[in-house]
Amino acid sequence: MNRFECNVDALKVPAVILLVTTLASSGLVWLSKAYRVEHETIRQQVMIDLNNARDEYRLAVEAERFLNTSQKRYLQLEQRGFVGDEPRLNWIEALRNSGRNQHLYTLQYDLKQRQPLQLAGPELNQHYRIYGSFMRLDLELAHEVDLLRYFKDLERDRPAVWTLRGCTLSSMALDSRIAFDKPNIKASCELAWYTVKPYSEELQAEESL
Repeated sequence: MNRFECNVDALKVPAVILLVTTLASSGLVWLSKAYRVEHETIRQQVMIDLNNARDEYRLAVEAERFLNTSQKRYLQLEQRGFVGDEPRLNWIEALRNSGRNQHLYTLQYDLKQRQPLQLAGPELNQHYRIYGSFMRLDLELAHEVDLLRYFKDLERDRPAVWTLRGCTLSSMALDSRIAFDKPNIKASCELAWYTVKPYSEELQAEESL
């Protein structure tokens, strides 16, 4: 064996070690890159899931707050007689109380039978049926301002959900002088009292007939 062959044999072992080390290093680099990519993908998915959970929690809190507010508002309307049967006696009592508070001379009313109304938009008529009860109200007053005070007092009493559709005023004085011991103005007004009933109750009532 010559000297050159000895040198080649001596280099085989280091060359193999170098090759194995290079391959191992390349493998570790590839595994490291793959791990970082996978880790970043997992991190991004975790952030997406966390944001979705936050959004769902926020929506749940808002929905609960809206539900509580809606329930409170519904109970208020129910107490005012807007939901259910017509509280006609309450309406009349509220009218009389306001008349006494404002010292009206006379108060007469004519309340018609309620009739179903149709709201704009089919989605507003799916669960409830709304009714309107129209009333003619004749008042005798000392002054026009008493009419404004009368309806403000009625609104503060909040006996129901109602609207003033209009008033016609006429003078009761025989001359231009204002009397202090009798009415000077006659007012004829039209009011609308509103109520709603769930369709389920309406269907039960119709089936029982």
